[in-house]
Amino acid sequence: MEMIDVKSVQAVVKKKRAFGLAKQEKKAAFWFILPFVTGFLGFNLFPIVYAFLISLMDYRSFKDLGTYQFTGFKNYLDIMTDINSINAYLTSLYYILMYVPGIMIVSLLFALLLNRTFYLRFLTRSMVLMPYVSNIVAIAMVWSILLDPTDGPINKLLIWSGLKPSMWLMGTESALATVVLINIWQGLAFHAIVYLAALQAVPQDLYEAAEIDGASRFQKLRRITLPLVSPTSFFLVIISIITSLQNYASIKSMTNGGPGISTKVISFNIYEEAFTYNRFSYASAQAIILFLIILIVTIIQWKGQKRWVHY
Repeated sequence: MEMIDVKSVQAVVKKKRAFGLAKQEKKAAFWFILPFVTGFLGFNLFPIVYAFLISLMDYRSFKDLGTYQFTGFKNYLDIMTDINSINAYLTSLYYILMYVPGIMIVSLLFALLLNRTFYLRFLTRSMVLMPYVSNIVAIAMVWSILLDPTDGPINKLLIWSGLKPSMWLMGTESALATVVLINIWQGLAFHAIVYLAALQAVPQDLYEAAEIDGASRFQKLRRITLPLVSPTSFFLVIISIITSLQNYASIKSMTNGGPGISTKVISFNIYEEAFTYNRFSYASAQAIILFLIILIVTIIQWKGQKRWVHY
């Protein structure tokens, strides 16, 4: 009769137990991720696919549901020759070029300030959050009153100081920049808090060693702070670009796309094409192009992060 190898039997039992535990963990993981996957499929992936299908048709009204015709890529070709659509994309580009660098620089400087010890520091941190948690419509109403060209207190203060008043939201040349400044002020809290968390994670030993070597504040900022918070900067740049392309509420509340078409960004143009002119297929094509632009920009940033992001 052959002798039973106890060690081999124990090894087999351990493998079976490990396999059983792994199987149970997979089941648990499946049930944990199921709500997210369901929400993603229902509220993200399905609308994107449906919008793409609608963009290939001539769909102008809910009454025409089931009767619209397949037109292929005609809507996309029309966008390439539509001056209004091209201007909307260019206006969004100008918005990004002003908003993203502005909010990144201001939020970093503000985070550096909040990271220092000063009187009423915690109260100041709380006050920074107020614009971020406020309703964008309420913010738009307040700023519209403050920036009124004739009766606004800001213009009256400028006149009292001997400076030239501005048209602010009413001027074709100043409206977009004014909206950008207001949105930077409104979104400053989120960026500053994220930067503040990153700054507090930087080891103080590095600053002390740099001071011993005689490094200035600017050198410490350039050689220590910026490289160590670069992952946070990378995250915030992507968030800022996506946010700047989803700025319909602020534009609608403050300028309604005007004066003229000076603040008609692509998100506002998509809404107008769909719900004002009932050109749902054309608006869907614009939305798909916007989605592809965001995807391409994100991929480029993801590939380029290896040159400037230090983990």
